[in-house]
Amino acid sequence: MDDATLQSLLDRVAAGDVAARRAVLDRACERLRRLAATMLHGSFPAVRRNHELDSVVHETWLRMIQALESVQPPTVADFFRLAAHKIRQVLLDLADRQRRLEQREVLGQEALDGHGQLTYDPGKLAQWTEFHQKVAGLAEDERTVFEMHYYLEIPQAEIARMLNLHPRKVSYLWIAATEKLADNWSEDSRHA
Repeated sequence: MDDATLQSLLDRVAAGDVAARRAVLDRACERLRRLAATMLHGSFPAVRRNHELDSVVHETWLRMIQALESVQPPTVADFFRLAAHKIRQVLLDLADRQRRLEQREVLGQEALDGHGQLTYDPGKLAQWTEFHQKVAGLAEDERTVFEMHYYLEIPQAEIARMLNLHPRKVSYLWIAATEKLADNWSEDSRHA
């Protein structure tokens, strides 16, 4: 798509044409894809190992739709500066989520000795006892999801059906609970 067409659509967005918001992104999608690919492959190799380009572009597209509700970039250059900012936010969020996931995996491995066997070390057992006590301190909805998924090993999709929640809400509650527990675990480890 040429810049003149994109500028025309941006002018329509500025004039309040709601349909033009989506048209801007539909028309600019391939350029957004190239920009996201450059950033993903150049600056975020750890994210690239676990996320496909399409998921980055999709998340960016959703954030751009939302941003264009309140921001009207006056020029094509401003539009792509906004797009680059949103792509960077998406990639940073994915990198942060990946870091937290790796932290939770380490948390789960703490209960095992180096050979994959349960440990009977009194220090580790005391830490795990405290960990399980902290589960009780979670907000009720976070605790419910955590207990069902962690202790009962019920898949998140099934938890969503059982609790009549959207799957994203269940995922959000799981992440919130595990982040709080991981933060507590990290703080306790520093003070030990």
